[in-house]
Amino acid sequence: MDYLQIGNTKVEYELVNTNRQKTIELVIDFNKGFTVKAPKVMKKEDIIKQLHRKDKWIINNIDRMTEILKYDSVKEFVSGEKFLLRGRRYALKITKSKKQLPSIEFNKSQFKAIIPSKFNESQYNSIIRPLFIEFYKNRAEKLINERVKKYLKYFNVEPKTVIITGLKDKWGSCSKKNQIRYNWRIILANTSIIDYVIVHELCHMVQKNHSDLFWNEVKRILPEYEQRKEWLRTNNLILKI
Repeated sequence: MDYLQIGNTKVEYELVNTNRQKTIELVIDFNKGFTVKAPKVMKKEDIIKQLHRKDKWIINNIDRMTEILKYDSVKEFVSGEKFLLRGRRYALKITKSKKQLPSIEFNKSQFKAIIPSKFNESQYNSIIRPLFIEFYKNRAEKLINERVKKYLKYFNVEPKTVIITGLKDKWGSCSKKNQIRYNWRIILANTSIIDYVIVHELCHMVQKNHSDLFWNEVKRILPEYEQRKEWLRTNNLILKI
C-alpha cells in the first residue's frame, strides 16, 4: 500500500497502473478502500501532485465513508444488513425454517441465518447476535493462530498460551509469563490490521512496555506499522457488533 500525507492525516491507498492515457482515476469503495488508477508511464511524483490537487475531495469522501460505516455498525440483524469479516462487508440473508435451533453460516459471498419460524423480527437481535459472536470467535481463533505461527520466526521465544477472548478495551495483552490474549473482534478488520495486533503482542514477549525499544521491535517486523496503528485508532468503532 502507498500513503498520501494530507495535513496531519496519512491516507492509505492502493496504486493500480493502467493503460489510461493522461489522467488518474480515484475510487473510494467500502470494501477495497481508496484506489488510485494511474497511467503506467506516469511518474510517482506526478501522481502525488495530482492527488494533492484533489486532497479536499479525498478527505471529504473518506470521512463520509467512515461516518457511514460507523452508522452501519449499529445493527438490527435483518436481511440486507452488511457485516464485516476480514475487512470486507457481506450481506446477511435471513431464512425462516421449521428447525428448532437457529444457526448461521458463511458461504464466501454472504451470511445466512436460519431462524425458527416461531420467532419474529423483534427477537432477531437477541438470537442472531450471539450466533455472529460465536462465528467470529471461531474464525478468529483459527486465523490468529495461523498468523502467530507465521510471525514466530522473528522471535527466539514463544508464547506460553494464545487465547482468543472478548477483551473490553484492548485488542490484545501479553502477561509477564508470555500468556497472550487477542480480542476476537479483530477478525472484522483486514489482514494487515490483524497482523499488526498479532505482532504488537508478540513483541511484548521481548519488551514488556511501550518504550522505543518496543516500537523498534515492531518496526523490525512491520516497517510501516504506524499507518496500521493509526488506522486501528481511528476506525475501532466500526469493528464491533
